[in-house]
Amino acid sequence: MRLATALLFLTLTSTAAAAADNAERAAIGFSPDGRYFAFEQYGVQDGSGFPYSEIFVIDLDANQWVKGSPFRERIEDEAALVSSVRAKAARSAAALLGQLKTAEPGQALAAQLPTQAAADHHRIDFDPFYWNQVNQKGGQYTLSLELAPFAAPENCYAEDGKQMGFKLMLKDNQSGAGKEVHKDTAIPSSRYCPRDYDISDVIAYRPASGATRLVALIGVYTPGFEGVNRRYIAVPFSLP
Repeated sequence: MRLATALLFLTLTSTAAAAADNAERAAIGFSPDGRYFAFEQYGVQDGSGFPYSEIFVIDLDANQWVKGSPFRERIEDEAALVSSVRAKAARSAAALLGQLKTAEPGQALAAQLPTQAAADHHRIDFDPFYWNQVNQKGGQYTLSLELAPFAAPENCYAEDGKQMGFKLMLKDNQSGAGKEVHKDTAIPSSRYCPRDYDISDVIAYRPASGATRLVALIGVYTPGFEGVNRRYIAVPFSLP
């Protein structure tokens, strides 16, 4: 899975407020060694009113989907429950999730909703460990997005506007050191026609041996039937 970003003709606050289909997300878990990570995005499609669920299984070492993933399910019935389609997707993904044992829970280090009032949804501060509320004074690390226009994938239209890719940066706020976590070189077709991005979550997993695994869930904003849809991609990273 290779990643990308969006045009700020809307502020992120207004983009979020106008979201036609704001998918929910749920971390499923990590494999015991931390190599594999699985998450789900789900909701009700704008326009059709059909519930959907999609489960992604990612090889964090290769930064790509595991073969057979994602698992996409939709029930073409407006009266169907989201819980029903989530159960259907879970059944579809069960064999691969069981094979890779992606049931180890991660730790949420930071999260922000698109409806959450924030000065800048393109950045998020976090600490890798919980100290206590008094000692947490703004976050030891900062993840930030930098957006850039790219050539549109073939499945996009001119009226969709410019398509955006992104660079994800990580900064150590104590030392001032920073590094590039991810940089788009093109927009993959799986991302459809991205107009904007935000940082949704930072999730950590500490295996019994080896380095802590970290994943950023990035919100991707694309044209929808009656507004802008929001989906997610996962970007693995490590601390400097």
